[in-house]
Amino acid sequence: MGNDSDPFFWEMALTRGDFLRLLPVAVGQAPFCVQGEEIVSDGGSPAWRIRLEERPARAFGPVAIPVLAVTLFIEGAQEDAAQSFVARFLLGYQRAGG
Repeated sequence: MGNDSDPFFWEMALTRGDFLRLLPVAVGQAPFCVQGEEIVSDGGSPAWRIRLEERPARAFGPVAIPVLAVTLFIEGAQEDAAQSFVARFLLGYQRAGG
């Protein structure tokens, strides 16, 4: 699960700026480096990298919803460590509505 040959992929309703603002919480304050369209862990465990791709916005009535394609690669992690990282990562981007 979650190695270079088996990445995780999501489309998120976020701008790149919003994604980067929330990223420290999503990765548990692990250090990282932004290198163009890729974000790479800078130490910590497990090792990970993220590729971002801005997609055309989706119209929802008069509102344009941003779309950001996010591909997460987890490198060399045990299954439980990878699952734990992904769960924390996704929790960092959950939003409450209502």
